Amino acid sequence: MTIRRQPDDFVVREHLTTAALDRIRPEPAPGHAHAVFRLTKASLATPEAVSKFARALGVRTQRVSYAGLKDKHARTVQHVAVEPEPTGKPPRATGLIGGEAWEAEAIGFTDAPLSAEAIEANEFTIGVTDLSREASDEMARRADAFWTEGEADSDRAGLLIVNYFGDQRFGGARHRQGWIGRALIEGDFESALRLAVATPARKDAGRVRVFTRMAAERWGDWPGLARDLPLCPERRAFEALADGGDFKRAFVSLPYFTQQMAVEAYQSYLWNRAAALLAERLGGAPQNAPALRGGAGVIRTPDPFGEMVFPLAWTVERTLGPDWPALNLPLLSRKTTLDPRWAWAVERVLAEEQLEQSRLTIPGLHRPYFGEAPRPLLVLAAGFAMSGAEPDDVRPGRWVRRVSFRLPRGAYATVVLRALGQ
Repeated sequence: MTIRRQPDDFVVREHLTTAALDRIRPEPAPGHAHAVFRLTKASLATPEAVSKFARALGVRTQRVSYAGLKDKHARTVQHVAVEPEPTGKPPRATGLIGGEAWEAEAIGFTDAPLSAEAIEANEFTIGVTDLSREASDEMARRADAFWTEGEADSDRAGLLIVNYFGDQRFGGARHRQGWIGRALIEGDFESALRLAVATPARKDAGRVRVFTRMAAERWGDWPGLARDLPLCPERRAFEALADGGDFKRAFVSLPYFTQQMAVEAYQSYLWNRAAALLAERLGGAPQNAPALRGGAGVIRTPDPFGEMVFPLAWTVERTLGPDWPALNLPLLSRKTTLDPRWAWAVERVLAEEQLEQSRLTIPGLHRPYFGEAPRPLLVLAAGFAMSGAEPDDVRPGRWVRRVSFRLPRGAYATVVLRALGQ
């Protein structure tokens, strides 16, 4: 099985909320001077494409905002906004500009930078290639198992799956040597820093590869690393150490986005593990869990960060009925109130981690922090459609399936593929 053999095998189209669209006007006006563009890219990460776009427009990258990060190994369509000049003059925003592997079309002006709240959903069209006949048939079987018609409402038809975080969320643990977030809870800032910037991973490339390998090989040589590492924001951590700072100071010298994502990666891992236990319960009560009405019925899929368990749609509907969208399992903070419907799962995961909820904090730091954030336990891959099995033109004797669906902001297309056995 192969996903993303070429960019057009994984297409993502971002859809803005009605409120965000209503704020876009065709011409600039007082209070509406942020130029909005529709940015199309292929084989570029969003920050890389935004940097190229900013240079072409003649503005600083920091003046460009976007609603979400889109996959590098795909063809994606998303939205960016450019702040007005310090004088208040709107940016140039006419026609189409572009370069290699990207283009941007001006669509109007809005009143503020774009943020994640502007996204209503992402629409996916994905080609899954190089399938065996058995894997192709299994995709169809699983799609049938997760299909729901909803309550006579076409917007509620699609695949009903557990809203796991995809492995993109766990970049800080890609080396399988520990969680930065867990090291921070223990106050072990040296381990946290090593995991963040000095633990090489097989997929590292370019400057990242040079940086992580040099930092790992010369760990302890702070003056030498501060001098010789590639110039980038992460080098500030080693400059802090060379200046006599401790590991806490060095860690907080990293870009704040890196720090916070390390915490949220560990939170997401805890969330996934608790969600898997709840999925077991929805599909039929596992051993040592409170009983629920409903028979057994789950499909299991292995994943590098823990087995994903998906209850069949009929078990969810029989247990929760039309109220399934209201079941939320938040990212945990030390102050999260545990809902009895899922408290047992959280408590079990924390016990296995040898961790108490009150310890979800970082000694001596106010940020990064373990913040609570709501997340629906279940999500609908709305409007799901799958092609019949087609011969693979590149791999004779193998098969291709094409799927399309729509997910709300924060849900992962890769999890839908996991649910389908891929």
